[in-house]
Amino acid sequence: MLPNQSNDDMARARDLLQLILEKASAAEPVSIARVLEGDGKRQIAVLWRDEFKPPLDPAIELIVKEKLSILESGGGVADLTTIDVCGTPVRVALEVVRPKLKLVIFGAGHVGQAVALIGVMLGYRVLVIDDRKEFASRKRLPDPRIELLVSDFGEGAKQANITPGTAVVIVTRGHQSDETCLKSVVRSRASYLGMIGSRKRVLAVFKQLIAQGYSQDELNRVRAPIGIKIGARTPQEIAIAILAEIIRDLNGPNSERGETTHGI
Repeated sequence: MLPNQSNDDMARARDLLQLILEKASAAEPVSIARVLEGDGKRQIAVLWRDEFKPPLDPAIELIVKEKLSILESGGGVADLTTIDVCGTPVRVALEVVRPKLKLVIFGAGHVGQAVALIGVMLGYRVLVIDDRKEFASRKRLPDPRIELLVSDFGEGAKQANITPGTAVVIVTRGHQSDETCLKSVVRSRASYLGMIGSRKRVLAVFKQLIAQGYSQDELNRVRAPIGIKIGARTPQEIAIAILAEIIRDLNGPNSERGETTHGI
């Protein structure tokens, strides 16, 4: 036990650490505020789903939330700031804890293979789903860090555990499989949804889903055609365009959904 640290302080610290570990294992992002008050007392609180545990002083809670929001939107991970509370400066250390991105790839063809191999190089957790065992195989995807699932696409989506820390890439061999995949994930909490295909093919899939009761707002989440427009031609170039879009969308502070630069 550290000097001046009570059993209650230790218990609170353990509870907060447990909360962080639970959310990290569930791929849920959390934020941490460490408050150093004027008298030297420290307070640590975890922000999850817009609620601090334990609650912060109401005089600073709203300001801390605003500063954390700015930090998160800018892609930052840590900051040290001073808040004025009735003329008293209060130092607050802010930290954003983001889980490692999970990349779920529907389709283990040439493009899916390239996305998976480069995704692992970027440090992502990668899951590849295909209904053809000869494609979702160690012969084509030998890296043991890539998880393989041979399954019907709809059933595979149920097993994928898609969370806000997930990016979904749909690169199957045909529009019927694309439709199955998109139906399975468009209402998920994934941070990124992208689907390959020409504009004509994409519109055909969207039309089918709208006829089945899906809304235009739901479909507006989908990056389709997928990837940043860089003139990609080979599977490897297309994979880079896709992963660049994921990086930009999830990390870039000024990403705009209405840009005309998307689409391979």
